[in-house]
Amino acid sequence: MAVMKVEVVSIGAELLMSDVLDTNSAYISRSLQTIDAELIYKVTVGDNLERITEALLVALDRADVVFAIGGLGTAVNDFTRAAAAAATGLTFDPDKNVVIGATQIDICPVQSNAFYIESNGSLLFCLPSNRREMAYVLETAVFPYLQCQQQLKSGWVLLRTVGLMESSIRQMLSDIAKELNHTISFDSYAGQTNIRLSVEGDNEQDIESQLTALNQQVRSRLGDHVYGEGSDRLEAVILNMLRKSGYRLAIVECNTSRFLSRAMAQVLDYGAVVEAFPFDQIETFAEYLNISPFESQEDFTAWSRQATEQLRLKQKVNLSLFLHNQINSGGVQISSFLSSEQGVSVTQRSFGGYPENINQWACMLGLSHLHRWLLAHSVHLTQA
Repeated sequence: MAVMKVEVVSIGAELLMSDVLDTNSAYISRSLQTIDAELIYKVTVGDNLERITEALLVALDRADVVFAIGGLGTAVNDFTRAAAAAATGLTFDPDKNVVIGATQIDICPVQSNAFYIESNGSLLFCLPSNRREMAYVLETAVFPYLQCQQQLKSGWVLLRTVGLMESSIRQMLSDIAKELNHTISFDSYAGQTNIRLSVEGDNEQDIESQLTALNQQVRSRLGDHVYGEGSDRLEAVILNMLRKSGYRLAIVECNTSRFLSRAMAQVLDYGAVVEAFPFDQIETFAEYLNISPFESQEDFTAWSRQATEQLRLKQKVNLSLFLHNQINSGGVQISSFLSSEQGVSVTQRSFGGYPENINQWACMLGLSHLHRWLLAHSVHLTQA
């Protein structure tokens, strides 16, 4: 079978003007080798319906698979759905914000606004611009689907890790990665590293046997830093740990756009174990606890410890998490405070990347903090 030709169309004025680094197309470029596909073009187009439509028409004419990234929201300058409909001869319903005849990509435990269209022998996949969500849709739905279309004599599994830097993981797996009968690749973003294990074999049984052995070998090196594989998401894993133990968690986030709470809210029945508060400012949080806000940056850590502890006691839960972004003389600092019967643990890090990624880093810092604490202390928790 001929090698599948792929084109990536990145959509957004912020990408065109280089205000935002296009990490999405770079991720796709690295990942296509696992399905034996060839990237032939990468195109960036601004928020203009006519130009997006033209870019998609050209891409569909010269590629087998087209990935259109971004522009799937409900803002006045989100034109991807309308452009996809125009480029493929389908109808766009602006009232429902859907392309009639497109196939929605829904993956449990989360809902996705991604979809795909078959058009004259080519496939058009329209994906969200959020880096984490886009990668998840590709890894769990799109790439497996395309691999089946290719009928390749190869297979892969994706291990998801947290709590280790990619450089450390590479060093821990360096001898395994040098072996010739398989490929190990890495993708890191916002404090989380995915490890793709790829093998080739004569048949499905041979491929499965190789993957199982390689999977076990990698897991034995990394231990519980591997929190799942495939479609597993860290927020879903944490909620499952809480649910199985009968524990409850209260969350307050300030200056994060409630990124962590919104991520957890996508998991089914999260409300049974998580109580997320709509406080985005310190003053609102302090008023709820009936305490005064901190007066200076020097008081922030002590105040946050006290506030997180009071939140747990007031809500009568096992755990309370306070997540906060703040700008100080050294840049942006992300802080995660976690209160339990054993006390308050604190995780902090400085952030120097692109501003639009700060909230995603904060979300992952909070999730990693929770995961690490639950692994170490869950047996000592008592129900509130």
